[in-house]
Amino acid sequence: MFLHNLKLAFRSILRKKGYSLTSILGLAVGMACCLVITLFVLDELSYDQYHVNKDSIYRLVTTSGHSGNSQAKIAGRWGLAAKEEIPEVEDMTRIVPAGQMLFKKDDKLFYETLGRYADSTTFNVFSYPLIEGNSQTALTAPHSVVLTKSLKEKCFGNESGIGQTITINEEEFLVTGVMEDVPLNSHFMFTYLLSMSSYQHPDKDDWLRWNQYYTYLLVRNGSSIEEIPSKMSAILLKNLGADYANNYTPFLQPLTSIHLHSHLFREMNPNSDVTYIYVFSSIAILILLISAANFINLTTAQASTRAKEIGVRKVSGAYRKQLIYQFLTEASVIGLISLTLAQLLTYATLPLVNTLTDKNLQVDYVHQPITLFIMVGVAIFISILAGSYPAFYLSSLKPSLVIKGKWSPGGKNILRKSLVTFQFALSSLLIIAAIIIQQQIYFIKTRPLGFDPEQILTVPIQTDYLKTNHETVRKELEAIPGVLSVSISGNQPGGSDWGIPALAAGFTDENMPTLRVMAIDAGFFKTFGMEILSGRSFDDEHNSDSAAYLINEEAARQLDWTDPINKTISMTAVGRQAGSVIGVVKDFHFRSMHEKIGPMVFYMPPVSWYTQYSIKIDASGTQQIIKSIELKWTVLDPDRPFAFSFFDEGYNLLYQQESSLAKIVNYFTVIGMLLACLGLYSLASLITEQRTKEIGIRKVIGASAKQIVVMLSKQYLILVLIGFIVALPIALWALNQWLQTFAYHDNFNVIMIASGCGLLILVSLMTVGYRSWRAAVSNPVKSLRAE
Repeated sequence: MFLHNLKLAFRSILRKKGYSLTSILGLAVGMACCLVITLFVLDELSYDQYHVNKDSIYRLVTTSGHSGNSQAKIAGRWGLAAKEEIPEVEDMTRIVPAGQMLFKKDDKLFYETLGRYADSTTFNVFSYPLIEGNSQTALTAPHSVVLTKSLKEKCFGNESGIGQTITINEEEFLVTGVMEDVPLNSHFMFTYLLSMSSYQHPDKDDWLRWNQYYTYLLVRNGSSIEEIPSKMSAILLKNLGADYANNYTPFLQPLTSIHLHSHLFREMNPNSDVTYIYVFSSIAILILLISAANFINLTTAQASTRAKEIGVRKVSGAYRKQLIYQFLTEASVIGLISLTLAQLLTYATLPLVNTLTDKNLQVDYVHQPITLFIMVGVAIFISILAGSYPAFYLSSLKPSLVIKGKWSPGGKNILRKSLVTFQFALSSLLIIAAIIIQQQIYFIKTRPLGFDPEQILTVPIQTDYLKTNHETVRKELEAIPGVLSVSISGNQPGGSDWGIPALAAGFTDENMPTLRVMAIDAGFFKTFGMEILSGRSFDDEHNSDSAAYLINEEAARQLDWTDPINKTISMTAVGRQAGSVIGVVKDFHFRSMHEKIGPMVFYMPPVSWYTQYSIKIDASGTQQIIKSIELKWTVLDPDRPFAFSFFDEGYNLLYQQESSLAKIVNYFTVIGMLLACLGLYSLASLITEQRTKEIGIRKVIGASAKQIVVMLSKQYLILVLIGFIVALPIALWALNQWLQTFAYHDNFNVIMIASGCGLLILVSLMTVGYRSWRAAVSNPVKSLRAE
C-alpha cells in the first residue's frame, strides 16, 4: 500500500510540474533559511559550554560610581583576596590582555595581537587541554609561555615546542606548554598565554589604581553564590576604606551568560546580544511560515480540482482511510524533496553567511543531531498541515455529489485568502524591519561624531624611546609631506577611555559625578578635529599644563559649572593633586551611540602611560604618505616592523553587529518577497485556470482586457494591503524596542515606510497583473472550449 501511494504521489507531482516545482522550491528556500539560522542560533548558545566546570565559573566584575556604570575589569588584588578569604571560592584565575607583541624566532619576525597574561591556575579553572607540557606548572615561572597549536607551528613548524625559547618584545620566553587552539565559541580568544609572574607594572598590586584584570572564580559545588558579592564588599571595605569601597558594588556573572548577556564597559571582546537570537529566530520563523503558507495554499487549491478523482476512486471501492494516506503521502514526498534540496542550498550559501556573521558555521549532524531533528520535524509538520485539507475534508465528500457536479470548490475561499494575507503580512514585517534598520544605520553613519575619524593612522608604541622622545618623534613625522598632525595618547575614542576616581572642587565622594578619562598630549584635539568651546587646549610651551585638565560639555553640565575655567579637579588615586581646568571641549561620541555622551576629563599623563601615536594624513596620495611614514619609522624604531591600522575602521567595529544585522535582514527580506510573490503567481495561475470559461464569456460579451486584469488582480491587491496594515503596528512596536537600545536614534520615517508599502503593492501588482494579462489576451474560443 505504501509503495502504491508513493507511486501515485510521484505521478501527481509530475502531472502538475509547474505547481509542484513552485511548492518544492518555495518550501526548500524556507527550510534552508530556517536551517542556516538554526545553525547560527545553536552556535551563539554554545559559547563557553565546552568547559567542564562551566556551571561553577563566574566572572567577578563591579559597578562603580553614582552613574551605575559597570565594567568588566577590576584591580588585581581583588581576585587574590577572593580566593584567600572567601570559603565558597575554590580557585581563581586572572587574565590581562598583552596587546600587540613582536615575536622573533631565528629569521621569523611577526606581530601577535591575541596574547594574554594568565595566572598559573588558568588550566584549573578553564578546560584548555595541553598537547605538550604540564598544566599545573606551565604558567608558574616568570618568562614562561604557552602557545596554541597553530602559533607553535608558525614558530617551530613540526618540531616540539617544549623547552624551546622565543623572543617576545625583546625578552626571552621559555615555551612550557602547547595547547589546542581556543574554540571559536569562546567569549575571549588568544593564541598564547604568558605567565602572570612575567607581568610588570608599578601599580599591578594596587587595590585601586590598576583596573586591568579580568577575574574568574571557580565556586565550590553547593556554595551559595549570593553570599560572595557581599563578602567581597567586606574585603574592599577592609582594604580600601569606606571612602573608596562604597564606590564599588561587586557582582558575579555566570561564564556561559557573558557572550549573550554582558555588555559591560571594557569587555575583553565585543559580545553578542540575546536580542539578535530573538531577531534571527523570528526571521527564520517568518520565512518558513511564508513558504509553508505557499505550500498549503497551492496544495489546497490543487486538491479542490481533484474532487472528481476522489469521487471516482470512492465509487471504485477506495476507503476514506486510503485516500487520507494518499494525500498525506503526496504532501510528505514534496516535504522530503524540499528538505533534501534545502540541505544543498544551505551548503551553497554557508560561505556567504559565514562572511556576513564572521563565523565558521557548518552542517554537522553528528555533533549537532538536534539540527536534523528540527528540520525533519519541520518538514513533517508542514507536510501534514498542507495535506490535511484534501486528506480529511475532500475525502469525506459524497461521491454522488461530486460525480454529478453538485459540489463545487467555490465559495468565499476564506482559508486561501487568509493565507495570502498572512504571508504578505509576514513579508511586510520584513520590509518594514529592513527600512527602519537601514534608516538607523544611515543615522549612525551621518550623525556628527564631534570629531573627524577619517584619515587617521593608529600606530602602537613598542619601545620606551618612542614614549620618552615623543616630541622629537612628532616633529620628525610632521615634517613628512602629507602628514597634517601627530599626537600621542594613552587611549582614543571608541571605548578605550579609563575610569579613574576624580574629585572636583566643592564635591564629595558621595555626590561627585563619575568622570571618564582620556590621557592625551597637546596635539590630540587638532589631530582628531575636536572643538575647544572655551579656554584653550594643552600647550607644550606651558609646563604647568602637565597638572591641568580639560573637560567636555557634559562634565561641565553635571558639575553645574557655568564657567569651568580655573575650577580644580584632583585624581589622588593616581597621584595627581588638584589642578586647574583650562578649557572645555565640545561633546563628542567617545563610545557608541548605544550610550549617552558621558562626562569626560582630559589630562597629560606621565610618558609611560602612552600607548599609541595617531597620525592625521592628507586624503590625496594616501599610499605614498604611508610609505614615507614607514621609511621614517624604520629609522625611529629600526628593530621592529612598522604596523598600523586606520582609526575609522576600528571605530566602525562599534556597529559591526548592526551592520551585519542590516545585511542579513535585507537578504531575508528579498527572499521573503520572492517567496510570497512566487506563491501569489502560482496561485493566480491556478485560479485563472479555474475561471477560464468565465474569462471567455466575459470577453465574448464585450469585456476589455483591462477590465479582466482589474477583476482578477484587485482581490489579491486588497489582500496584500490588508497584510501590510496588519503588520505595520506589530513591526513598529518591535522595532521601537530595538531602537531603544540606542541612546541616539532616528524617528520613524513615514515616507520611507509608505514607500515600502508602495514597493510591496507594485511587486504584487506586477506578479498578479502579468498572469492576469496573459489570461485576458488569450483567445476566447479556446477559453470556451476548456473543460
